[in-house]
Amino acid sequence: MASVTEWWRNNLKASSIWRLTSLYTALLLCVVSLLLIILYQLSVGQIKRNQIVQMENLVEQQKLLAKQLELNDFIQQFEMHAANSRQYILTFRHKGNTYGQLSSIPTYINSCPTLSRFPIWLEKYDELRLISGCILHISTGTLFIANDDESLYNLQTQFLNASLVALLSALILGIFTGFIFSRRVLKRIRTFNNIAQRVEAGEMTARVPISSNADEYDDMARHINTMLSRLEDSFNAISTVTDAIAHDLRTPLSHLKQQIEENINDAHKAGLNSDHLQKMITKLDAILFTFTAMLEITRLEHSQQKEHFTLVCLDDVINDAIDLIHPLIEEKQQNLHITGANCLLQGDATLLFRVVYNLLENACKYAGEFAQISIDISNKGFTLSDNGQGIADSEKEKVFQRLYRIEKSRNIAGFGIGLSLVKAIVRLHDGKIKLLDNNPGLKVVIEFTDTH
Repeated sequence: MASVTEWWRNNLKASSIWRLTSLYTALLLCVVSLLLIILYQLSVGQIKRNQIVQMENLVEQQKLLAKQLELNDFIQQFEMHAANSRQYILTFRHKGNTYGQLSSIPTYINSCPTLSRFPIWLEKYDELRLISGCILHISTGTLFIANDDESLYNLQTQFLNASLVALLSALILGIFTGFIFSRRVLKRIRTFNNIAQRVEAGEMTARVPISSNADEYDDMARHINTMLSRLEDSFNAISTVTDAIAHDLRTPLSHLKQQIEENINDAHKAGLNSDHLQKMITKLDAILFTFTAMLEITRLEHSQQKEHFTLVCLDDVINDAIDLIHPLIEEKQQNLHITGANCLLQGDATLLFRVVYNLLENACKYAGEFAQISIDISNKGFTLSDNGQGIADSEKEKVFQRLYRIEKSRNIAGFGIGLSLVKAIVRLHDGKIKLLDNNPGLKVVIEFTDTH
């Protein structure tokens, strides 16, 4: 029962489709109920009110006759009236004698004009009938006046059954039409959300489809597409400028590096200290590496060529990366554990190696000494986890941006280019990368679609 309730809460109650459907169905039921109440008052209710008025008139009539006529005359006309009446049951009791249609007056009956409804056996119908009546005490005796309610009761029962059928039909119709209506409306909203997610994932060419309805959603789609086009143009312009700068600076920096290396050689020949020149070479190498990585990211993001892809065993790629990173792990006295196996996919082994190595290097650098690092391989990809400080939720998407670095990691060597390169390679292989909390630490989940 608890699992069913949880499923309802997570899958139906939380769904906008079912919330709109429930609201629409509730409104439809309210309208149908109101119409049924009005119809009841205009039909069954009106008949019942007319019967009450007729009963009150009959009571007043008998009271007036009892005052105007002698007892014998009153009894005579009363018996005649009782014998000829088809709708009313009339009985009069005087000093132990009973006149009219009943042999005795029922006990525990309300005094007129308040009516009591109860079943009674009527000889003229030879069956048990439902009547509504009251007793009236007059100077000469006790008068019982009742109305045959069997037909009215049957009519009420039929109306109630018909109302239940109408409400059930309205409920089914409301759920069906509300679901169809809500689904059609929310289908367009889901389209907007899907496009937003694709753009958020870096697919700047994604656009909202425009239908032939020419409604408000299409107007919104046109505005969003215009905004996305301008955003794509701005992104491409920035990317082009950045790549152009990186490309143009790489050549003079390479020449500068060559000149510094010649100066180092001259210093060695002259027996001079060249440590400061060596530091300059190290800094230039880092700058050149960053420029090269930025150009490579752009190439990967715009590359659609996969003819060179071959069948790659991800297990072997991960083991090669572990062998290369192992000295750094030992230096920080970290523990690396690997589980799972057998993941084959179409791809570039060299690029996939860079993905695994960059992620392992980040885990070693940021998890700290004595950290626990694990890799779990599945048939869809792999998951790399550590028990370090992790990454805040607000930073999980930003770290994939070029040159972005978390504030707390700025005291560690790096340029904030590694995860951008990893994401570009994963997307080139039609894969997805997610950063999750490991509590504590970070969990990197990579899944590919073209696996074997």
